[in-house]
Amino acid sequence: MDARRRYRLLYDRVLSHIYDLYMAWYMLPFGGERRFRRNMLEGLSFRPGERILDCTCGTGNCAIALCERAGGEARLIASDLSRGQLRMAKEKRQLAGVPLLVADASALPFPEGAFDSVFLPHAIHEMSHELRLAVLRDAHRICDAGGRVVVLELDRPPRRLTRWLLGFWFLYWVPFNFETPTRRDLERRTVSAEVAAAGFANVRKLSKYAGTMQVVEARA
Repeated sequence: MDARRRYRLLYDRVLSHIYDLYMAWYMLPFGGERRFRRNMLEGLSFRPGERILDCTCGTGNCAIALCERAGGEARLIASDLSRGQLRMAKEKRQLAGVPLLVADASALPFPEGAFDSVFLPHAIHEMSHELRLAVLRDAHRICDAGGRVVVLELDRPPRRLTRWLLGFWFLYWVPFNFETPTRRDLERRTVSAEVAAAGFANVRKLSKYAGTMQVVEARA
């Protein structure tokens, strides 16, 4: 069984059932998940009727924040590789009417220029370098001319104490944490550099929560 299939089954059969509970605990230091999701979108502008893809949407909590922030005229689609995660998203009344699609973020079933914005919330740190670039390049493909990609991600805080506290709370110290190798690789290469390598321009980074989180926005 290849790594992608194992990863999908892990989310389908195990993590999807505890994901929202885990995220509620995970986000406590940030004022709770709802506030966290809203704050991560602060500093971003949206146009009426904007075509938005929430790629790697998980159980849909970022999609809910996007619906609130972008307004009722926005045309939002959410996608994820895991059917289990999407099953949980479909149970949320705030996402009624939002199409929720099973899709591989590295080979999305959309034509070129289909979206004004492609969001990648808190997912690429779980991917290898090669897969991250494939995902970002496909995001570039489906962005309209002048459209954007927005990557919401972990960051490496400048202060050592903050790094230690973050690592403790987010379980970086757990030996079997499958995210550790890819997260460290992304920290070394940086989100901004990989977004630029995928063909995006005008890369802008917003630092959040004392440098523990980042929002990287760039134009196609």
